[in-house]
Amino acid sequence: MPKIRSLEADVIAAQTPTDGAAIPALVRIVATALLAGWPSVLTIATASAASIIEVEDSVELQATFCAADPAVEHILVLPASLFVDSDELLCPAGPYKLYRIIEHDDQDDFEYYVDPPFGAKGRLACDGKAGRGMKVVAVNCRPVG
Repeated sequence: MPKIRSLEADVIAAQTPTDGAAIPALVRIVATALLAGWPSVLTIATASAASIIEVEDSVELQATFCAADPAVEHILVLPASLFVDSDELLCPAGPYKLYRIIEHDDQDDFEYYVDPPFGAKGRLACDGKAGRGMKVVAVNCRPVG
């Protein structure tokens, strides 16, 4: 089970409502955390709970993604190669489909998707975009259904 490190104190310190710097400060905190090699899952305590899930292979993806709270937004960071063969994640809520497509307007980019099982309650839908040469990509996951 991945360890979770809370960034609540750092986020609260970074949020300064008078200067509007909360978002850039939050991005700096997350980037610093990832570069420092923090554990696979970082929980960020903000106005709405969110987490960053970082995985290195399909086994870790299966375990971590299927255990993620479907009522919370997540940012999923993973190797682009996991999208190549249109794999499925077999979670208790049903199968999720991983795939990528070349964007028709910009041939240098791929759009990445983790599609949820149709009609299931409590599921996540994920999508993102990255350059074709990217080895690691991030997709935004949001609760649906």
